[in-house]
Amino acid sequence: MSASPQPDEAVVPIEVPLRLLARPASGPGPWPVVLGFHGYAMDAPSLYPVLARMVPDEAFLVVVEGPQSTFVPGAELGPDGSRGFHWGVSPRAEDNRAVHRAGVAAAIRWAVAHGGDRSAVSLVAFSQPCSFNYRLALDPPHGVPLRAVVGICGGLPGEWTDVSAGTEASRRTAALHVSTRQDPFYPEERIGAFGERLASRFGHAEHRFFDGGHRIPGAALGEVRLFLARHGRAGPVPAAAKPPQSSGAART
Repeated sequence: MSASPQPDEAVVPIEVPLRLLARPASGPGPWPVVLGFHGYAMDAPSLYPVLARMVPDEAFLVVVEGPQSTFVPGAELGPDGSRGFHWGVSPRAEDNRAVHRAGVAAAIRWAVAHGGDRSAVSLVAFSQPCSFNYRLALDPPHGVPLRAVVGICGGLPGEWTDVSAGTEASRRTAALHVSTRQDPFYPEERIGAFGERLASRFGHAEHRFFDGGHRIPGAALGEVRLFLARHGRAGPVPAAAKPPQSSGAART
């Protein structure tokens, strides 16, 4: 009996609903846009109140819920089978990146159609989507350099193992990474080089440390708010900075 032939594999794009929670900005538009992204097995409603305290009132806050669902760890057998959402756990990294990129592009289009400024978009993420956002800053889906990228208790793209010049787009973007000293997923020995690697790719980079575990530290809310107010404003995009040779991590 002859062996069955190997099947052909194809990837066909489909559309899935993308849930957004939005807070219009104060004052006349167009407004700076801040897109917020939750961590694995979380959802937009749980992140919204925290980001509402973190994002300046003059910015259009849009919290994006991951398009793929999963059981909340530890609650799989509970009475309600609590579900959360995420940004992709496919073994094919390119599929996860494509899902995230499409979601960010759709969220930007929606925000611009509702009063947001296409030239003043910033991203804030907790945990899982941090690395996705940093990678996206090198080649933004809407063709305009991002104003700011903030990562909280997350990682850098796996391929960022050393310093690099980044891209013209990323060198017009400011980056802030917030780490906690008791984070079991990102211990200090793992994140020690984050400041240097971010500084080599972005026009401005800061790495801040706070006490706490794998969570958004309350002490960081004011720091993030000030960073977004300073770097997320609308206006002429600054000229691309020359890549710095090196930069250490700043501590608070």
